[in-house]
Amino acid sequence: MEVLAKFHVIVHKIGRIIIPVGTRKFYGIEHGDFVEVKILKYENNKKPREGTFTARVGEQGSIFIPKPLREIMDIKPGDVIEVLLLAHYKAKEVQTK
Repeated sequence: MEVLAKFHVIVHKIGRIIIPVGTRKFYGIEHGDFVEVKILKYENNKKPREGTFTARVGEQGSIFIPKPLREIMDIKPGDVIEVLLLAHYKAKEVQTK
């Protein structure tokens, strides 16, 4: 699968990470859209741990790493991880009558 963007982020409380504003602007990623990402955690010359998930984009470009994935990869607040943006999907517009 083609990688759209690659960036490094600091993990915040409860697995929140932020998609950089430049990346969001370039791809037109807005609040409510969905992104598919692959994350990699590097540790002391070991093969990186990795996982892939789809998340809904929140305010200011935030997404949350699912708790089971954080536990498996031993991701904690303050860790720096590499993020590969794999896909971006626009949220369907909800029409009200």
